[in-house]
Amino acid sequence: MTFLDPSIDYYVLKEKQWNLGSGEIYDSNGDVIGKMERRLRNIRGLTKLTEIDGRGVLKIQRKLFTYRITYDVFESHEDDGMHGKQFARCKRSFWSWLRPKMWFEYESTEQGSSKKRLDAQGSFSGWTFKIISDGKEIAEVKKLDKYRDLIFKGLFDKSDTHAIHILDKNFDRKILLGFIMAIERSLSAKK
Repeated sequence: MTFLDPSIDYYVLKEKQWNLGSGEIYDSNGDVIGKMERRLRNIRGLTKLTEIDGRGVLKIQRKLFTYRITYDVFESHEDDGMHGKQFARCKRSFWSWLRPKMWFEYESTEQGSSKKRLDAQGSFSGWTFKIISDGKEIAEVKKLDKYRDLIFKGLFDKSDTHAIHILDKNFDRKILLGFIMAIERSLSAKK
């Protein structure tokens, strides 16, 4: 099974190492299907998503010198030091202190189609997000270890776990996972 297999309904992102952005991605059976890696010596916080065999899927990188938190999403490139084509950008709303709000602009694969947009609205605490496309909810992201963060914030808070429930089985997984990883990176950068 590949990381972007449309039959996968649930993903679990298990980030390790004190929010440094590295960890494993599991399916609903608990099998590792992918990895996320973050380069520590990168001012833009480059995060890569890869298949279990190491083949690149996509890269997420923070855009510098912008007035709002912005992440660019690229296709993976054979040369690890280079980016593939940028296909999306995630932006965070200024007015989202109580309930985080973000949107994701991406290029449609349909011919003659302009850019499309996904929206995400977080809960009051920012632990749950609903992802909406054309007024329809297509996915939901939940933080699984939220209560541990309240009690053991700091030294004992060395990992984050997020569950992703895909509601629209036909939606492009690369676009959806790119948006979810940009949301996760944005929340980690806020800490």
